[in-house]
Amino acid sequence: MKNITEASWKVPSRFTRTAVVSGLFYPASPQELAQRIGTLLNKAAPRTDRCAAIVSPHGSIDYSGAMAARAWRAAADADIETIVIVSPSHRSFEPGIFMPEAHDFSVPTCTFQVDRTAVKQLLHCSTSLSLSDIPHFEEHSIEMQLIFAAHCFPKALILPIIVSGADDQTLDGLFSNLRFILGGRLESTLFVLTTNLAVDEDAEACLRQSGAIVESIEKRAMDKLRAFCDSAPSFCGGRIIAGYMRSALSSGTRPLLYGLNSSAVLAEAGEPIVGYAAMGFARM
Repeated sequence: MKNITEASWKVPSRFTRTAVVSGLFYPASPQELAQRIGTLLNKAAPRTDRCAAIVSPHGSIDYSGAMAARAWRAAADADIETIVIVSPSHRSFEPGIFMPEAHDFSVPTCTFQVDRTAVKQLLHCSTSLSLSDIPHFEEHSIEMQLIFAAHCFPKALILPIIVSGADDQTLDGLFSNLRFILGGRLESTLFVLTTNLAVDEDAEACLRQSGAIVESIEKRAMDKLRAFCDSAPSFCGGRIIAGYMRSALSSGTRPLLYGLNSSAVLAEAGEPIVGYAAMGFARM
């Protein structure tokens, strides 16, 4: 991984981060995928919330698609021009925050343009951020958000960010810099914080712990949320959510729960159960 410098900023040619879990986590056919996403969104209850951010899971469409649809449906009627997706890494990389070199991210139903200006500005704001496609090429969680974004906001610019073991100070700097560089664009920006919740072999225990995590977010109980981040390795995006909640970006918002479930219905015998939630930070 490399940190950006003024001399090394230029990327030599335009290239695209192509889909890597198409046909595995969701249908590869554009027509079938569009139909599946449309059906899930139509089943989700319409909302009137003005969401500054949503919390959306990143399991396969069969496992967590219903919850992801509820989160995206809550923001679907907004006028969104930029989508900032902040995702945990599910691979072993050095600690840090990684911005993509790619100019575009594609899924079967859409190709999104990366906000290269925002990438450049962020990289110039902090030496804690690195420019590298390697984490992005191997990570599925941003891609699982883009299949919903393709239906809701196909013309939006995207700013995909992967967080790998970053400490609180680094995350606080990230959200502070995002607020600074986006400035007057914040009203037309949607933050997508992607995470799964508890993982347990027992379905009831998984749902109970996932519910406790959600409650700590709803009540802004930061000490309890920190404890979940420290003790539950399965709560993969917990530090990202906590960082957003500490930031000025979440000021004047109210955390709302749109749905909570788990993979229990589809899980095979002996397979761990994973909790999923759909949430939003609604502007008051």
